[in-house]
Amino acid sequence: MARKVGYFTAWSIYDRKYTPLDVPVERLTHVNYAFANLTNNCIALGDPWADTDKPYDDGVTGNIGLFNSAGMRRRNPNLRLMISVGGWTWSGGFSMMAADAAGRAEFVRSVGEFLAVHGFDGVDVDWEHPVEGGLDGNARSPDDARNYLLLLRDLRQHLDERASGSAPRFGRYEISIATSAAPTVYRHLDLAAIAEVVDHINIMAYDFAGPWSSTTAHQQNLFAATPNSSGLSAHDTVSDYIARGVPPHKIVLGVGFYARGFSNVDPGQSPNEGPVLLPGLGCPFAGVPDGTWEPGSFDYKALRGAQLLPGSGYASYWDDQAKAPILYSESERVLISYEDAVAVSWKADYVLRRALGGIMIWELSQDCSNELLEKICEYLG
Repeated sequence: MARKVGYFTAWSIYDRKYTPLDVPVERLTHVNYAFANLTNNCIALGDPWADTDKPYDDGVTGNIGLFNSAGMRRRNPNLRLMISVGGWTWSGGFSMMAADAAGRAEFVRSVGEFLAVHGFDGVDVDWEHPVEGGLDGNARSPDDARNYLLLLRDLRQHLDERASGSAPRFGRYEISIATSAAPTVYRHLDLAAIAEVVDHINIMAYDFAGPWSSTTAHQQNLFAATPNSSGLSAHDTVSDYIARGVPPHKIVLGVGFYARGFSNVDPGQSPNEGPVLLPGLGCPFAGVPDGTWEPGSFDYKALRGAQLLPGSGYASYWDDQAKAPILYSESERVLISYEDAVAVSWKADYVLRRALGGIMIWELSQDCSNELLEKICEYLG
């Protein structure tokens, strides 16, 4: 059965009003709880109030406790609850921790204890990113890729040893990692060797375009859309991972339930060779529009309640080459690259046709009444 991995973010319980009780656990195989922090070489709670202290009914406290409660587990006894450590904001400590054997040993021991104490079924290592990329100011080194592999091997050995004595819920602890879809970032990794250690690799096949781009483009297209594209596509990335030695069944394709917007976009002024395929696509822009929670980024459910409504002033266009939609408003001069039910259907079908390991979702609170997830489940079960 293909994996359906959904990220739940601890901060969802605040302004978004989205709690573990809202997660359709019946339709998922894995929930990745985001994020744990990395402090002093050890995994640590990222937001103790949200993670373990917030009171719920029946004496349950914290999101983690609620996910592990009897009621949630009854809804899906086979659900794997994974703790995701790091992420964009909290990856700064990985490079120094992984650089020596003592630091790695301290980290893997802390992970083993964390899983046992909090009832997790595995760990998702989200180091963004070894060697190159990631948040400005993060420590990085040319040795990161080698040290990352050593860290994952140490983690696998330690968790297997712990499992032989503690009998975790599913017999063993799972390990996954989140990786970039950009060749400039993942080129440093020994992907074949990593694939031998981990259970699966979640490829973050989104954010191909955004405020950092020189022109508008699809932000998570399945196939290349030249000339009006970012130069990236999910298909090209998956194919390259396989060519580098990753078995297809260990590749989990990431899908973002959010959109990227671009402001001051004229409908047909592409600086690239060739025609503009769709209004505003591949064209210059200046700035980004107001988003749902941050500038330029829109939750899918926010689009369903505004830009996707009749009379909004936005028209939807389908790029059949890229298998991706856009929204464009001529009056507002705004282009939005988003993911809809048709686009996720193409990706779910692609997972089946290429015998991949499944689909990963960033992130669950952004869906609209589970509309996109349900469409994925029509294909993946």
